[in-house]
Amino acid sequence: MVDYSELHVTRTTTVAAPPETVFGIIADVTRIGELSPICKAAWWDEGAEPDQGSAPSEGSWFTGRNEMPGRDPWERRCEIVLVEPGRALGWVAGGRDEGVAEWTYRFRPVGDGTEVEEAWRIIRDDERITGLGDDALKGLMTMTETGIETTLSNLKKVAES
Repeated sequence: MVDYSELHVTRTTTVAAPPETVFGIIADVTRIGELSPICKAAWWDEGAEPDQGSAPSEGSWFTGRNEMPGRDPWERRCEIVLVEPGRALGWVAGGRDEGVAEWTYRFRPVGDGTEVEEAWRIIRDDERITGLGDDALKGLMTMTETGIETTLSNLKKVAES
């Protein structure tokens, strides 16, 4: 069995836009369909939508709709677990109490732009992940790496347009 703490992916890119702008794109989860190759849509759960121009609050929930070839579409509720406007945003798919995967974005000013780091990690042992066979686990890691790279590339295009 694999050690869940070894399951993580981190990638970075530099975007020619200020951190507050790039943070604002990610913090508006309703825009995720513009960025992600798998999460095609997301919406704030009832009562969780932040005021226009405001960052979400820790403890807010949203739902994402995911689609991939060879699998029926699925929805997953996510809980915002980290909010530092202009600096960091993170959520746990399934919520902090029961979720398995955490997504975190960090924004660092560099020159006239922003270094954006997107990270994914498994935060607890869960047989659905750690019980996968070697080939399936390698596939998951490759898919996650490719997805993060695509998301960051799309974020760069959106933020710089």
